Amino acid sequence: MAKGRVTVCVPPCDPEDPDSLRRAIGRALAPYDYNREDIPHPDWVGEWDYWFISGAGCAFAVLPGHEDDPRLVRHDEWKPAEELPWSRCHGGPRGLLDLDTDRAEVAREAARRWDDWRRFEARHTGPEAVLRAIAEDEELRERFPHDPYNSFGRDREAYIAERAADVLPTTALLTLDGRWVEYGGPDYREWFNTYLDALPADTMVVRVLYHA
Repeated sequence: MAKGRVTVCVPPCDPEDPDSLRRAIGRALAPYDYNREDIPHPDWVGEWDYWFISGAGCAFAVLPGHEDDPRLVRHDEWKPAEELPWSRCHGGPRGLLDLDTDRAEVAREAARRWDDWRRFEARHTGPEAVLRAIAEDEELRERFPHDPYNSFGRDREAYIAERAADVLPTTALLTLDGRWVEYGGPDYREWFNTYLDALPADTMVVRVLYHA
């Protein structure tokens, strides 16, 4: 058994009722409870046995200018709770989450790293010399991955897009219509980003830590 994180999407909740969000998440997660009694078929296996609202380590950026909106999820149910800066939250209405800033920052870093690799590679005569130089220099080993030709082998734009697509996805995503979709490589990451980008602005999107 281990912990995982699912990004849960639920319809708008009552901002006057602080428990309405947790109830909505509970209803959305209920079909995947290990302990449910009405199992759909004999081979059915659930996804979780307990859960907490918590985006520690993968908190969302808040859209600038909306930091004081009461619909943003600030309370971390996992202990010890991680105190987030005002610019971060565990979830909230899709329209108040800044999904672009973190992706853009990672994309800029990926572009810099890709260009850095190409310049470094051009200074050496062939892959053998490149790999030998990396192996002999601790700083270079930290800068470049174990298999740089595989990591940087694709074109620049594809490399940048792949790095940026890694920013938002969690182990799983629970869609508005109740589908539990788990990580499955690059296609999952691309789908995850596209799905969140297209959600209605009032959809509640929340990070949930679960025990599986």
